[in-house]
Amino acid sequence: MARRGVYTIAEVEALTGLSAHVLRQWERRYGFPRPERTPGGHRLYREEEVEILKRIRRLLEEGATPQAAIRRVLAQTMHPEALAEAVKEALLAADLPQAEGLFRRGVRLLGPEGVVREVLLPVLREIGEAWHRGEVSVAQEHLASTFLRARLQELLDLAGYPQGAPILVTTPPGERHEIGAMLATYLLRRQGLPALYLGPDTPLSDLMTLAQALGAQGVVLSVLLRESLRALPDRALAGIAPRVVLGGAGATAEEAGRLGALYVEDLERLAQVFWEEAA
Repeated sequence: MARRGVYTIAEVEALTGLSAHVLRQWERRYGFPRPERTPGGHRLYREEEVEILKRIRRLLEEGATPQAAIRRVLAQTMHPEALAEAVKEALLAADLPQAEGLFRRGVRLLGPEGVVREVLLPVLREIGEAWHRGEVSVAQEHLASTFLRARLQELLDLAGYPQGAPILVTTPPGERHEIGAMLATYLLRRQGLPALYLGPDTPLSDLMTLAQALGAQGVVLSVLLRESLRALPDRALAGIAPRVVLGGAGATAEEAGRLGALYVEDLERLAQVFWEEAA
């Protein structure tokens, strides 16, 4: 039946006993299954999705509702993509106990850093993109962001505080979007670097004063909005600390150069910048 590891919707009907109408309805309503599409628009289902659908069908036969069965099976699977999808759906439904339980399971299955990369980041990205498309309300986006920020703060606390001259992490003046800065702090700590998160929207004069008082080895600014950098004068970041690094969707190499900072394209590279300096 399988062709290149995928099944058509008719094959999935035969394998699971679930009708094509039900499969399409679940896809729209619950975000699962998530078939690939051919250039002609035909749905193609992966083998692991078919196995999950079989388990869902058994729960339905035992009396579970479709929503409960889907969430239960997705919560039990070890596939990070399915786990992230279940967390997202729970948040959009304002089911915080369900989202909490799924997140805890993710920590157990994937580890703290794994759950950040495989669950928290994808959920945050997908909900943000859905909000921009008008598919998610402001209230839903705020609820999800608040939940994810709280979970990230917990992981930050668990990561501890490595010793040494600190790396101060914040956002530029006027920039209130802080999750990127929190993620940078967390991943630096996981790499053994003494990152200290200051919260968002820190005045540059205060940042320089604190960096000098603490003997900071560097400063990291997480930028989502380009306007927050464009408002700064040339060389505004030069001399704030021995090393000032910009990153995030609103940062560019050109703006970093204009402001007297280094540009880091992604979080993976961030820790290397400071380890290379220490070496």
